[in-house]
Formats: sequence, structure tokens, C-alpha cells
Amino acid sequence: MDTNNSKRKPLIGIAPAYFPKENSYWHMVKEAYSQSIWSAGGIPVILTYPNSSDDIHIIAEQIDGLVLSGGPDLPIETYGGKSYDLNGEDTMHTTRVNFDRDIFKACASLNKPILAICAGIQHINVIYGGTLYEDIETQLSGAISHGDYKGPIENHCITVEPESLLYDILNEKNPNVTCTHHQGIKTLGEGLRAVARTADGLIEAIEPSNGQANYIGVQWHPELMQDDPIQKRLFQWLIRESKLN
Repeated sequence: MDTNNSKRKPLIGIAPAYFPKENSYWHMVKEAYSQSIWSAGGIPVILTYPNSSDDIHIIAEQIDGLVLSGGPDLPIETYGGKSYDLNGEDTMHTTRVNFDRDIFKACASLNKPILAICAGIQHINVIYGGTLYEDIETQLSGAISHGDYKGPIENHCITVEPESLLYDILNEKNPNVTCTHHQGIKTLGEGLRAVARTADGLIEAIEPSNGQANYIGVQWHPELMQDDPIQKRLFQWLIRESKLN
């Protein structure tokens, strides 16, 4: 056995936010993501965008796992959505939309483990042909409060499907979660399975319906719950699976 290789910590790529500021464009990652990866035994790496799309697969080959981080609303053009009041917020930049989609597909094709959070789960759903609620509060009957992007944080309970990868990871049927979003999955994408919901029926977690691909998406923010041993298991799963590559 290669002792040095067995002790190597896996590299976890984080797909960052991308926004204009001070006459330039910036990549940004909330520190909580990297802290959660470090705590689970991995090495976080902020991914930047290559000059050529051909390099996407090279990036996927170099990292051991991927986190699709949260962010602003996906453009309605990506899923055939209806116009709505953005309340002064911008949508996700198309450059980020394209990169997140391509790096997800590249990592999935290599069976690299992927943890998608908040906007990340929504994007995976859209990639597979699903749609979103543009605004949960006004479009989902009986909706509970799910917080808001850059707004108040809400805590609520979810129900996890017992026969699922998510349940195997969390080992908990009704965990409490922290959320801050106003959009969510409306119609499920092809080949995806809903494995957790809130009391209002909103999908809170997805995974492949065939149980083969190595990714999971959660609508809540486990990186904001670093003191919760149940939520830490998501990042521990990511690191454990990354070591197998």
C-alpha cells in the first residue's frame, strides 16, 4: 500500500459565486463551505473558470469531489420560468450557470461525488429538465417560511425517505435544517428522485432515481450547521466517497 497516498486528503472543488464588482468580475465562496470541508478531512479548492471549455474535464479529473454552492436565482430562460419581481437582486450570471452545469456533468461522468446545496440542487433539477417555483411564498399553496436569499434564516424540520442515500448518510428521519431561499423545485427532473420534503410538500433533497450516480442535492444549508453532528455527515460522506476515487 502507498502510505503517502493513503494519507492524502482529497481535494474538493467548490463551484464559486461569480459577480461584477469594482470594474471587474470576482469569484467568491462563503467561508463556511471551506470550513465544513476542512472539518470533514478534505482540502477545499475554489474553482475558477478556464479559458476553454475543453479544460472542464481536466478540472474534474484533478479534483476528488465537488460542492455546488448556493447562490442567486437561476435565470428563467434556463427552465422556461415566468417573469417575477427580483426585489432588486440580480440572477445568476450566465457564465456561472454554464460552468456549474459543465463541471457537474464532467464530475458525474467520472463518478466523482457531488454535494449540491441550495441553488445547486435547483440547478441539477433544471439540468435534468425540471422546473422551479419562482417564488415559493406566492406560488406554493400552504407554504411555510423558507427564508430568503441574503435574507432571514429559517429553521424547520424535514421528512427523509427511509430507503435513500440521504437517510443512509444522516441516519435520521426528521432532522432540523437551516434554510435561506425563496425558490425551490416545482417539477422534478427526469431520472431524479425526491428523498426529503418539508411539511408544505416542497422537495428538500434529491438523488438519482437509479441509485447509481454519486451525487446528492439538498435545499438547505448544512455548511451553516457546523455544530450539528447530523448535518456534518453530509460533508463526511463527500470526503469518504472522494477517497475512493
